[in-house]
Amino acid sequence: MKHFIFLITASLLLLACSSDDENPEPEEQNVALKIKKYTSISFDENGSPNGHMVEYFFNENGKKTKDHIIDVFGDYTWEYAYNESGQVTKKSRKYLNYPVDIVENYMYNSENKLQKIFIDNDNNGVVEDSLKFTYQENQTIAQWHSTGQERKEFYYNNDGTLNSTKQIADLGIISDELIVHDASSNISQIKVTTAYFNSETNHEYEYDGKNNPFYNEFHDFYFNIVRRDGGLLSSHSLFFSPSNVTKTTFISNDPLENYTITSSYEYDSSNYPVSSEKKLNGVLQTQGSYEYY
Repeated sequence: MKHFIFLITASLLLLACSSDDENPEPEEQNVALKIKKYTSISFDENGSPNGHMVEYFFNENGKKTKDHIIDVFGDYTWEYAYNESGQVTKKSRKYLNYPVDIVENYMYNSENKLQKIFIDNDNNGVVEDSLKFTYQENQTIAQWHSTGQERKEFYYNNDGTLNSTKQIADLGIISDELIVHDASSNISQIKVTTAYFNSETNHEYEYDGKNNPFYNEFHDFYFNIVRRDGGLLSSHSLFFSPSNVTKTTFISNDPLENYTITSSYEYDSSNYPVSSEKKLNGVLQTQGSYEYY
């Protein structure tokens, strides 16, 4: 009798195992995550932390709420406010132990396109400068108020990706930025030429084919992130492509200026980065960490 009960029990266990094999637990992969926080710390030439740090904070809607930066200028934050459409309406800068100094207010037209940025550099209610945006087919023009003729022109492909930009400086110096995308919409090359100085620089990018948690916000709300540097895409390789940059090769007219940046990542089961390491010409430059909702 005991032998019979044992055989029945063993058979049931075999059936249960067989059923589990036919219906395995699904692995957690390809889940769309939202970035919660990104932290990057910098290192000196000896591989020791140099005290510089960048922290980006995001809400559950994927909107950046605060930048915390420690660099040669001090310890300061940029805080963001948004409207119901997810467009930034205000950015405020504050240094540690000091009141808010710079306030930027973002205004939109009836088509929900960014129309003006008013810049109050002393937080005293007086607008010292402004940036006005006008739109044509596949083109956006950002015109500074205080600097006369200085403006930036953005040209788009039919799919909405940036094709090129033109920076026209106060003295009429023109810099052209040609942007090339690969078949996955990653930016593979950015070529900048300035005829006045007879200069030409080229950024070439390679990618990991994994998920870049910053891309959607950057692609949908480009001017939320880019403004003070004249909109140079090359300053925003962390954000500007669907995949994460693994290698940047910079080539200049002057070979002494050339450099290579390599980035390596660790990923979670959904192919999102959880940590990163960046090296400049083989020397450790930064280490990054990612947190998700």
